Amino acid sequence: MIFVTVGTSDFDQLVEAIDHLSPAIDDQIIIQIGNGEYIPRNCEHFCFAPSLDSYYDKADIVVAHGGLGTTMEVLAKRKKLLSVENTTCVDDHQTDILGVLDKKRHLIWCRDLDDLPSLLKNMPNVTLEPYNPPPCKIAEVIKDLLGKLE
Repeated sequence: MIFVTVGTSDFDQLVEAIDHLSPAIDDQIIIQIGNGEYIPRNCEHFCFAPSLDSYYDKADIVVAHGGLGTTMEVLAKRKKLLSVENTTCVDDHQTDILGVLDKKRHLIWCRDLDDLPSLLKNMPNVTLEPYNPPPCKIAEVIKDLLGKLE
């Protein structure tokens, strides 16, 4: 199963591109369309769910917008991730995040929707490196700072 998610906003360009590709794909596709206006005609879809975990768990491949929250959720589940940069974002934060994770082979970065068909077709053959988050030391840093205030 291929699960597509656009997160809490919208990414109609991605939803429409997947919808047009889906008749040629021999796999179930489910799309979470968020606040988008484009309604898929060829795929099962929904706007929001309390959690996307069950969809991630069932998916062989996840196609997602390049948001940090979604990216980290999918990587934590060790799923194959094809991350599509949403160029309508205000700044280049997705470019920065996806560039680093793609370079380290944790995901495949789709920079242009014209490349989506070939990247998606090749995803079953892709081997990605598992993402291991660095240790979190926020609590230690806060404790040290508070100790200096005393």
